[in-house]
Amino acid sequence: MIGYSEDMQRRNRELKDFLYKKLYRHYRVSRMQIKAERLITELFNAYRTEPSMLPDHIQKFIEKRGLERTICDYIAGMTDRYAIEEHQKII
Repeated sequence: MIGYSEDMQRRNRELKDFLYKKLYRHYRVSRMQIKAERLITELFNAYRTEPSMLPDHIQKFIEKRGLERTICDYIAGMTDRYAIEEHQKII
């Protein structure tokens, strides 16, 4: 069986604990994650309510892929900056 030595397992656990405490679960990261989730949800709901807000070249995929899949693909292709700008324009 291949694996870490006991010392390396301990060090790996310490590193993971540190990263979760100081990085992944840091309050600023949590705040940004919540804001990002809200922004994406609001964009999705706005496009679902009024699909005509989607660019014409994106709207043509609705019949083939379905509305929700088309919206998801469109949002997934956005940069952070573009998503924020779109949200400010729409919401």
